Amino acid sequence: MVLFSLVASSAGAGDAFFRGGIIFHPRDISFEGRWRADLGSDYPVNFAETLFLGFELQTSVYRADVLVETLTAVPANGFLNVKVKSSRIGLRPYGGGGMGLLSNFIFFSGGSEWGKAFAYQLLGGIEWGWLSLELQMQRALESGAQTHWGAYAGFVW
Repeated sequence: MVLFSLVASSAGAGDAFFRGGIIFHPRDISFEGRWRADLGSDYPVNFAETLFLGFELQTSVYRADVLVETLTAVPANGFLNVKVKSSRIGLRPYGGGGMGLLSNFIFFSGGSEWGKAFAYQLLGGIEWGWLSLELQMQRALESGAQTHWGAYAGFVW
């Protein structure tokens, strides 16, 4: 996936990013299921390079022992988003949002299961040189869905 991000960045002169993060709400997720890897790319759509269209992929892998078998869960989320970034060089704050798919693949000894829901995402952060810090909020477009909050840190190039 990192290779995919590198190729996407060089092909369109966009900003590629790779971050690691943790989901800090909802609290009923076990610690093993709270971390995420987040990668993607943003492409400028105006000459001032302040408005960006991009994509983002998030995943992790964790296992849980349930009764006599081990379940493996693989969240695989994907979003298309819009970001507005400051035109300043140095500390560059940004904000944005997008739409995508929250999905979860669960593997167990008797088979597998795929849970999926369309969702929206709101985000904000800062870029400082190659460093990227971001807060995200995600929520499925279903009634009664939980809101997921996460914090991410990583690199942008």
